Amino acid sequence: MTGRERVRRLLQRKAVDRVPVMASPIGAAAEMRAIAQHRIHQDPEVNASTLLGVCRELGLDEAYISSDNWIIHGALGGEIDFPQDDEPMGRRPVLDEWDKLEDLTVPDPQSAGRMAFMLAAARMAVELNDGELFIEGNVDSGPFQMAGVLRGAEQLMLDVTLEPQRVHRLLEFCTEVAKSYGAAMARMGVDAVQFGDSTASLVSLEMYEQFVKPYQPPVIEAIRQGGAYPFLHVCGSTDHLSSVLAATGAACVEVDGPADLRETLEAFADRAAARGNIPTMLLKDGTVRQVERRARECLRAAEGRRLILSPGCGVPRGTPPENIRALVRVACEHRTPP
Repeated sequence: MTGRERVRRLLQRKAVDRVPVMASPIGAAAEMRAIAQHRIHQDPEVNASTLLGVCRELGLDEAYISSDNWIIHGALGGEIDFPQDDEPMGRRPVLDEWDKLEDLTVPDPQSAGRMAFMLAAARMAVELNDGELFIEGNVDSGPFQMAGVLRGAEQLMLDVTLEPQRVHRLLEFCTEVAKSYGAAMARMGVDAVQFGDSTASLVSLEMYEQFVKPYQPPVIEAIRQGGAYPFLHVCGSTDHLSSVLAATGAACVEVDGPADLRETLEAFADRAAARGNIPTMLLKDGTVRQVERRARECLRAAEGRRLILSPGCGVPRGTPPENIRALVRVACEHRTPP
């Protein structure tokens, strides 16, 4: 099977020859190609060709076409710094005062700043790929994470208690932005569109159900209607959220290293596939043998559930390529899906 066929069959609950393997190696890809990382974040052709080429070289089943978490911030008027050889970083929050919310409008992804850059990179990756790998496009943030970017993450955590009605108004706006951007990315021909509500793991289940849960399904449906599989990423420890994450309607939920994979998959009950959950610091600093051991633990934990073996989050700079290849090797040895 090609990587694209392998992943799509898994998402369709069909038999596959082995567990698919994915990774998100943006910083690591710049190192492997010996290029300044800022080029991946600003040049769509460099982004697409580098990420696709490195994923092929590593033997992965997927190419993750992404950049950073400040694209929507920039599209809504925020300023961004671009270090020569590191990730971009936004300056002060766009919405440092609540009154500014009324001045924000949903941007057109085809023309709004680096949204257009990411759409172009995704389109180029699809054209260069020729159906070989599963292409996953990224649209930065889901509604809750986007609200945290616009207000500042710490301020948003205060706002949910002190200004709940204003937070809901902000989340309604963020949902419309995410729907528009997600649908536009899906129309680029990618197989999946991922959005992250990464900071959602910081809130209780009660707060999640109030401030996060209602706003994810409309984004997921917009991506699905655009013709792509919706992927949802939440960072950190999500054991307390497993059941509600599976109920979002996402085709795949990306599970970070701190989560208990066996309990997560049991809670999912095949409502969604899981992608994870090799700790990224283990991947960066561990030996090949340690990475292989953790990968085998993930496969045993899956026990017949639908798993895409993957680092729990983005692959950091300094990660040895042989550690990523170790994931592929373990999956190939485990020919019968877990």
